[in-house]
Amino acid sequence: MALLLIGGLRSGVGTTTLAANLAVALAASGRSSVLLNLSRCSTLGLHFGLSADQPLPGFDAPAAATGPINGVLLLDATVQGQTGDLGEGLSSGDFSFKGETIHIVDLSGADDGVAAQLRPHADLELCVLVPNAECLYSLPATLEVLPESAVFLLNRVDDTRRLGRHAASFVRELLGDRLIGAIQADEAVGEAAAMMQPLSRYAPSSAALADIAALANRLASLPMHQQTGAHDPASRSDAA
Repeated sequence: MALLLIGGLRSGVGTTTLAANLAVALAASGRSSVLLNLSRCSTLGLHFGLSADQPLPGFDAPAAATGPINGVLLLDATVQGQTGDLGEGLSSGDFSFKGETIHIVDLSGADDGVAAQLRPHADLELCVLVPNAECLYSLPATLEVLPESAVFLLNRVDDTRRLGRHAASFVRELLGDRLIGAIQADEAVGEAAAMMQPLSRYAPSSAALADIAALANRLASLPMHQQTGAHDPASRSDAA
């Protein structure tokens, strides 16, 4: 797998937090990891110690102008997504996400049209939901819209709450094998974000981190596409 799309069934389910910490976990496991932002209101930088007024490097920035943070290369592709250049470049073969590098795209806050550009080129699309009434209410409509190949992740699972237990049980029964993982509710996740740190640095023994690491290992074990020879955005020494 080389291109992973991560979106939320609804806003506020922790999509960006998951994308950031999953990218760090993949990098820690030895996989080259790139995290792409597609929203002008993204909070991705929060999880990597970047201030709100510190922009992410542009998608077409020279390689020398960028560098990994906690093992993850952060790139902003908002302009390319909104103009359609992202989809056109992938369709024409001007660049490719195929190869050993895992590119994670945070779809939180991105227009539906941007997701549509990337969907034909994605190796996996992951939809994040939480066990509450709002997500359960929205799930049937989401299943009709997402491609059948899309998979789901249950976030903030709390078995100490009756509604949480029942909702999680219902989701597992409804989705079956399409539910590829669950992450426990953990105060350390929010605390790490408040400290502007990835979860692995703030709380190495976090229960949620163990779940994220297990998900990273599962994703890293999936077969990768072979490099096609097209320009790989992760090695942009020839970029303008």
